[in-house]
This record gives sequence, structure tokens and C-alpha cells, in this order.
Amino acid sequence: MDDIPQLPGLAILSKIGEGGMSVVWKAVDERTGATVAVKILKPEFAANAEDAQLFAAESHTMETISHDGIVKSYGLYAHEGKIYYVMEFVDGYSFGDFLNRRHAVREADCLLICESVAAALDYAWNNFGIVHCDLKPDNIMINSSGEVKLADLGLSRTFKFLKEGQVDVPDHVMGTPAYISPEQIYGDVELDCRADIYSLAATLYHMATGVILFPNLGPEDMMRAHCDEARQAPDPRNFASLSEGFCQLIEAMLVKNRDYRMPTWKDVFEMCREIEQGFSFKRRTTPGVSSIALDLGK
Repeated sequence: MDDIPQLPGLAILSKIGEGGMSVVWKAVDERTGATVAVKILKPEFAANAEDAQLFAAESHTMETISHDGIVKSYGLYAHEGKIYYVMEFVDGYSFGDFLNRRHAVREADCLLICESVAAALDYAWNNFGIVHCDLKPDNIMINSSGEVKLADLGLSRTFKFLKEGQVDVPDHVMGTPAYISPEQIYGDVELDCRADIYSLAATLYHMATGVILFPNLGPEDMMRAHCDEARQAPDPRNFASLSEGFCQLIEAMLVKNRDYRMPTWKDVFEMCREIEQGFSFKRRTTPGVSSIALDLGK
């Protein structure tokens, strides 16, 4: 059992979760009485300057972006060798947790999740040039009021500063193999919002069907499958009762060549709304190959 950390001004209540590099605790801010979450970098990473810098950048990104759909950071701190930041507490659960309890998420709910994430990341991209780089069910949360919140910007990167005209391209961008975009795997281009659009579609496929795009593969083979135009996942309707419009949305977001992929978060949001209103669509006629084999003859 983890020892409860002692941090100034915070009454730590319980452990919320743990990742590879950090542990998250529920706490009370003793000054305001507000319930908060505290993310603490593990000691072995806190001792590494590069890891500590990346952790600080995550906190700064979450502090900079002021949007209801993105979990807010309230500041980075250090105390007795511990590096941590205090952030908004989400009284709810992640969709990773949901999928562990239930097989899948209803299509109508998937569309609402897609709209919420699209609105948040449209704001982050157009105002700050931020690409999340690690969209997956574990990083999409819902609170007790039914609001969708995007969490864990630990891999996020800023690829442009719109006001200053500068470009900041990191040497190496990581992601989660089940959801990563082909261009993140290639690593030879400056990323933009289309990388996150692909990852959100892979996430929606998993949430709607209960099955990841390329199951039963190791991480390296899974990443090869994202890039290989000959490899396609089955039509999602093989696993769940889904509308043709929803499947076409995923297909358009999952095109392997980003030049033919759905290009903007606004396009994603608007197509979600059109599907909800019952509009029908013509099949995409661009030459790009999608990661799903959508059979419109069914």
C-alpha cells in the first residue's frame, strides 16, 4: 500500500490512479476547502531533468488552456524532492474504466463524446497549436454532471505559436499503439490536428464496438497495421448495431494518409451533428485508404 504523501496546504485523502510515471491522489485544498487532484511524478523520474521538464510542460499546457472540456491545472510545485501539480478533480470515471465494466458505449453517447472532444481540441489547436498525441478511452473522462473532460496531456506537444509565428517540433513523439496515428509512427512530419482526429476515431471504434482496431497483435505489429494500407479492421457493424453515418464518420477520420483524412475538428463536429439529425451521406470518394473496411453494401 502506498504511503500517503505529505504536501503543504493539501490534505491527501486517497489514491485515484497510477500511471507509468506518476501517481494521482484525491485531496482537499486546505486554503479553499475545494476538492482537487494531485499528480505526483514518481521519484525515479523526478530525478531525471528531462522527465521533470516534460512533467512541468504538461502542467503548463493544462494551466494555459482554459476550456471546460479540458481538465485544468492550478499550478506546479516542488516539496522535499517531490514534483507535483494540483489540478481539477473530476468526480466521475474514464471511458477506459467504463469499458472494463461494460462491453461498449452506445452510439448516441459516442457522438456526444466525439463532439465534446472535437470542441475542446479545436480550441486547443486553433489557439495554441496543441496536439494531444495520446487520445484513448483512459484519457477521456465524464463527471457526475455528464460533462466530458479531456485529461492527461503528458504527451501533448505545441507545434506552432500562432501569434509569434514560431514552430516548435519535438525530436520524438510517442503514443499508445492501439490508437496512434500513422504519422506519429513515421515521425518524419510536423504533426497537426489530423493526428488527434485519427486517434479519436480509433478510440470511438473501440468504445462503440468493444474491440480495438487491430487486436491480438504486439505493439510493433499493431503500429505496422496502422501504417499498412493493406491492413484494415473489420466493419464496426460486425460487432455492434451502428448507423451507416456513424461508420462513415469513423472511416473518414481513420484514413491512413492524412492528406485524405477529415481535415479539421470543425468538420468532425459538424458531421456528428448531421448524423444526430439523421442526414445521409455519400461515400467518401477520395483515394485515401481507411483503417476500417466499411461495406456499404450491407
